[in-house]
Formats: sequence, structure tokens, C-alpha cells
Amino acid sequence: MATALMPVDPASTPQRVNRLLTISASLLPEEISLARRARRTRGWVIVVVLLVMAMLGAWFFLANQDTQAADKELTDATGEVTALQRDQRDYAEVVDVQNDTQALAKQLQAVMKNDLGWARLLDTLDDTATGAGLTLDGINGALDAGTGSGTSTATTGSAAATIGTLTVTGSGPDKEAVAAYIEALGKQTLVADPYLTSVLQEDDPDSDEDKVTFGLTLKITSAALCGRFGDKCDSGGN
Repeated sequence: MATALMPVDPASTPQRVNRLLTISASLLPEEISLARRARRTRGWVIVVVLLVMAMLGAWFFLANQDTQAADKELTDATGEVTALQRDQRDYAEVVDVQNDTQALAKQLQAVMKNDLGWARLLDTLDDTATGAGLTLDGINGALDAGTGSGTSTATTGSAAATIGTLTVTGSGPDKEAVAAYIEALGKQTLVADPYLTSVLQEDDPDSDEDKVTFGLTLKITSAALCGRFGDKCDSGGN
């Protein structure tokens, strides 16, 4: 018996015989795929809508809580105001007195706005005289008729308006001291236009030296106007 050997086909190796073909195909109809995709999309839309509704519900709840708290605060404040108004009736007389006091203060401020600070004016005259080595014996002053109504007349060459006049008398060691006093008064703001009306040299009975008596007139300026209900008075006169 004879055996015939067949040649092995080199193209058919065991690796090629056992290899699987990588071929795939979707056998589902297109309508089923579209329906599945639509259901997934619809599910996501529903989830998003539910989340938005939940967020809106939480916001509405918080807003409602804030509104209720604000309403409660308003109610409490209204109750306090009502209670205060009720209590205020018990002090109506005190409130009326306070209102009358304020009205009177405004009236006094209008009437006394041209009040004159005599103390400051006299201190200015006396301090200036002391600086010049003089002693004042008398000071007489009078305001112009229009000062009380707020009118005044401006002096020629003076920035301030004059509201009255002063007459000053005193004594000193010599005429040079009187001249220095007049010069110092010309630099003051409360007075203006110092004018020497008389000067007399006579014997001093208390000493061996002679003394000089003098008299002069001045104009009171509007800078001297001050008081409780008008402009506050400064401590100095310069």
C-alpha cells in the first residue's frame, strides 16, 4: 500500500486559519436607534427641568422667608412709632415749650444781630491806652439811629461801615504818648477815624512833672457788632 504525501500550502498557516475577521455591522433598524436617542435626550431634559424647578423652589422659599422677616420688622417698627406717638401726647406741653423757645431764639437772633460788644470795645480802648502809657478817664459812646434796623454808613476810605461814635478823655505824661495812642487806634478794626479834639498840658499835683489831658473822638465800625444771638465776639480787638 502506498501513501501519497500532499505538500502543505504555505499560504494557509495556523495563524491565518485561527484569525477572526474584525467586521461589525448594526442590524437594528434606524427607527429603533433614533427612538433610543430621543428617549435619552428626553430623560436629560426632564432632569434639567427638575433641577431648575428645585432651584426656583429654593429661591422662592428663601425670598418668602426674607419677606416675612421684613414684614415682621415693619410691624414692630410701626408699633414702636405708635407707642411713641401715644407717649408724646403726655409731654405735649413740653414739646410746645421747646417749639416756642426755638421760635423766640430765632426772633432774638433777627432782632439782636446788630448787638454791640461793648466790653470788647472798651477793653480795646483801655489796652491800647495802657500800651501808649496813658490813662483813660472817661468813655462815652452812642450808636447811630439806623444801627438797630441794620443800616449803616460807610466812611470814606474805610472798608468797614460806621455804626456809632465814641468820645474818649484821659491823661498821660506828654503829647508824644497821645500821638502814639492815636496812631495805635488807627490800626484797630473795631474803631476808625480817631480825631484829637483837645490836648492841654497842666501841672500834676501828685508829682513834680507835668501831665497832659486830652480828648478825642472815634467812629465805631461794624466789626464791633457781636453778641449772643449774632456773630460771636472775639477776645481781641485787632
